[in-house]
Amino acid sequence: MKIENQRVTPSESQKFLGKGVPLEQTFKNLSPAAVAAFLVSIAFCAFLISATIIDRRNVVKLRMEQQIFDRAHKISDTITKLLYKTQALSALIVHNSTDNFDIIAPSIVDNPTIKNILLAPNGIVSKVYPLAGNENVIGLNFLEEGSGNLEALLAKELGDLVLGGPFDTVQGGQALVGRMPVYIETPDNHHHFWGLVSVTLKFPDVLDYAELDIFSTFGYTYELWRINPDTNEKQVIAANYENLNPKSEFIERPVNILNAEWFLRISPVRKWYSYPENIALIITGFCFSLLAFFVMQNNFQLKNMQSVFELMAITDPLTGIFNRRHFLEIARISIEKARRHKENCFFIMFDIDKFKLVNDTYGHQIGDKVLMDVTTRIKADIRPYDLFARYGGEEFIIFASGISIKEVCDMTERLRVSLCDRKYEYENISIESSASFGIAHMYDYNLEKAIKQSDEALYTAKRNGRNCVVFYKSL
Repeated sequence: MKIENQRVTPSESQKFLGKGVPLEQTFKNLSPAAVAAFLVSIAFCAFLISATIIDRRNVVKLRMEQQIFDRAHKISDTITKLLYKTQALSALIVHNSTDNFDIIAPSIVDNPTIKNILLAPNGIVSKVYPLAGNENVIGLNFLEEGSGNLEALLAKELGDLVLGGPFDTVQGGQALVGRMPVYIETPDNHHHFWGLVSVTLKFPDVLDYAELDIFSTFGYTYELWRINPDTNEKQVIAANYENLNPKSEFIERPVNILNAEWFLRISPVRKWYSYPENIALIITGFCFSLLAFFVMQNNFQLKNMQSVFELMAITDPLTGIFNRRHFLEIARISIEKARRHKENCFFIMFDIDKFKLVNDTYGHQIGDKVLMDVTTRIKADIRPYDLFARYGGEEFIIFASGISIKEVCDMTERLRVSLCDRKYEYENISIESSASFGIAHMYDYNLEKAIKQSDEALYTAKRNGRNCVVFYKSL
């Protein structure tokens, strides 16, 4: 049976008792299983939290899709219905009823967002309702170059109702306009361009019917924009923000109104980390991971503490070799094995000569260092499976089996020489020391008897002048 001596140093006991442990040592004491459990639980919680956040974001995205679809349709439907009132104006001209304009106009202007309606034969405004506040519109030529006139030219070219704006009006403010060309049949069955009829809508008042404020209610920013035909650049028509983060996620949908193409873009105001439930999920996941770590780390430390305390119970706290009690327990097992195999067994007992003088002269700290160095030298010269223990004070004992008398005597002499041939040096202190050895051959495999005989041989060596080896058989 192979039994090796182990050593428990003061630092090993301190690290489990929590005394004077440096930070780097604390990290070394971490359980790999605890760290792995923490990382796995963090990864698992991160996956669940991410899945939850992504799922919530998808729900929000679906709600945004629904809202933007509804609002885009509402914008297009509202503006288109109001602008198609130009058909009523066109009917007046086709039926040659322009003289009844002032009578019929109030029934056409039945919505507060309609700023005015007008007739423009050959593109020049001749009639407007209501006249009050719109007097400066009379005489405007829509077929000349000017802001908002591109749509009039386009309407004549296409022969259909065209949306224009929003743009600044002569009366002040902004407006949307619907320009419709009117053609009348001549006696020779040809279509003759009569001019334009137009409906002007107050902007952005007309957007109130689209209920865009609902985006703010749901926590979204919105932006309604188009490519301005006059400048060919992006023009924000309406928005509910001051500074929009261009990197924020958004959903955008085209809004087709007659010939024009607008775009409605919405984006959530709140980020994922601004939701208390998401923060709560992250904290819960982190706490769960910490709990898993501490449970595993605690189990690891308990097992290590148990191992260390068990080792401390069987070893000498100073030298780290077996203590007397454990040596006797293991020796009995080794003796029984040797008895079955009919092997020679020997006990070698020795102590350091004049060790009390070392303690009295240099102090117990130096004395302890000498004991530790003696242990190191002896362990270097005995076999790994020989039992070695501190028997008490400066007294040590060795159990060797499967060896001849000559071999044990040679080994012991070698041990004696190793202890006295080199000085023990500590800073400016140099100490010469030696040891006396007693050997007992165990013939009847009686532990107590053999230890007593080795002890008697040791004291004989002391009486013979110390620093020598005495074999009990030679007494």
